[in-house]
Amino acid sequence: AEAICEAVSRPNMGFVPIKNGEQQAVLSLHRARQGFVKARTAQANQIRGLLSEYGIVIPQGIVHIARHLPDILEDRANDLSGVFRQLLQRLGDHLKELDRQVGELEVQIQVWHRQSEASRKLEQIPGIGPITATALVASIRDAKSFKDGRQLAAWLGLVPRQHSSGGKQTLLGISKRGDSYLR
Repeated sequence: AEAICEAVSRPNMGFVPIKNGEQQAVLSLHRARQGFVKARTAQANQIRGLLSEYGIVIPQGIVHIARHLPDILEDRANDLSGVFRQLLQRLGDHLKELDRQVGELEVQIQVWHRQSEASRKLEQIPGIGPITATALVASIRDAKSFKDGRQLAAWLGLVPRQHSSGGKQTLLGISKRGDSYLR
């Protein structure tokens, strides 16, 4: 309580803006999408790993699994047991379901993106698409709460780590602080 009173009494203290319900909902969409993407990647790696134990190698990438898995399941010359074929079919179906979930969440994010003027403006910057634009708008809310671009970059974690002493500045690589999803 004493620290809160001290912070309120300081004139230059910056406060975190409170997110409204819509911003929290969009960020929840992003977090759920991120979870599905992570699960989809794990499922794809599991399928590739199980197949590699039988000497069947599929190139990296979910597209390659979707392309090669039906052929592998139908090929009777590869000596896969019926139980393993059923398992692969089940894992492949789960991968398709995860991919469908990611697609549906991306559609919802796109709908919100089209309704948000700030998000559409951000998308015009090279390298920023609808996913990044909506995440930035929902996270930051009002960019005017930052004094300048340097403060925003520091908030995002896009500043080099410092190891300075005796007036000599030593700047290291970009730190892992801040919001890793936005970075």
